[in-house]
Amino acid sequence: MKRKAFTLMEILLTICIIGIIGTILAKVIGGAMPDIYKARFLKAYNASKMIVHDMINDSSLYPDVDTSSPLYGFGNTEKPPRGIYSSDTFSGANKFPMIFADKLGVPSGNVSGGKFYSTRDNLEYEITGSGSYTITFYATIKDERVALGGLNVTQDGAVSCFSGRDYCGEKMTDLKRDFGED
Repeated sequence: MKRKAFTLMEILLTICIIGIIGTILAKVIGGAMPDIYKARFLKAYNASKMIVHDMINDSSLYPDVDTSSPLYGFGNTEKPPRGIYSSDTFSGANKFPMIFADKLGVPSGNVSGGKFYSTRDNLEYEITGSGSYTITFYATIKDERVALGGLNVTQDGAVSCFSGRDYCGEKMTDLKRDFGED
């Protein structure tokens, strides 16, 4: 007599094997996929670092003065004498945050107290300080506002990374390698 169907045991065994293989593949593929928040942090970090470098090296925005002067570097809160930033909007405590936001592509009407949202990288930025600044990047993760990290900027334009999610230091090298930025 010929058998024409699979037994229940054969079907259950096949389902178990497929389930095990699927679980292993899901873990391998999931581990190979880059974390979107790491990517957003790296993009914001690189863009912010470049913008700070451009700002401090633009003599129309921050003219070179005596390094012992309180108006040295980012301590200079006077409105630029010429160019697109030569208005009162870009002076005083607003100078650094407003120029930074503009260079990031955020309209000045969308900046409030050093806080603004960038549609370029879907992050919220918060800039605090005077002369020396802290730029913090926030993302919304599962309906919760989470600080990814950011930059500390000194008065002379030096930048250092900070992150509550361990993206800086040696991890920054790993992060850049993950996203092909060696």
